[in-house]
Amino acid sequence: MNLIVVSDIFGKTESINQLIAKLSPFYSEVTVIDPYEGQNISFENEEHAYQYFQQNCGITKLTAHLENEVINSKEKIDIIGFSVGGSSAWEISGKDISTNIRNVVSFYGSRIREKTNISPQYPTSVIFPAVEKSFELGPVIQAVENKQNVEVIRINYLHGFMNRESKNFSETGYKYFSDWLAKKAA
Repeated sequence: MNLIVVSDIFGKTESINQLIAKLSPFYSEVTVIDPYEGQNISFENEEHAYQYFQQNCGITKLTAHLENEVINSKEKIDIIGFSVGGSSAWEISGKDISTNIRNVVSFYGSRIREKTNISPQYPTSVIFPAVEKSFELGPVIQAVENKQNVEVIRINYLHGFMNRESKNFSETGYKYFSDWLAKKAA
């Protein structure tokens, strides 16, 4: 069993490294897909990270990278994505591209709002934050919550709560969902 983790706009961060350390005992291999191909980039703030992501990668490229990893996987895989990575994971969940996908988990994938027509082909958990600044979550949740293979979880944390680089990081939320992911992997 392999794990693919798709990062947010910050790329591979200490939060992802800690999560991998916690989850790696459950997997034979862990692959991190980040927009910057492993390059460590220090961002001043989230706005700077977003601009850099848009200029140097974009969601289409990130999703294509994930799709390529999934297609080339010979083992069963779980996919966990955060923010733009969560949106990419959601998009992949709707593609009948592999019989190897066991589970997809999308944390606060805000671009899901643009792709509510997707019907996941694999068990998919979507973790929505308490609120999103740029759009109303209610209609998005209503559009996806009754789809086959979808589990919607609405939480009291904010977008970015799993990443220490985010102003919305929550130690409590990070610990809870790290444990939740470990139980899901076991």
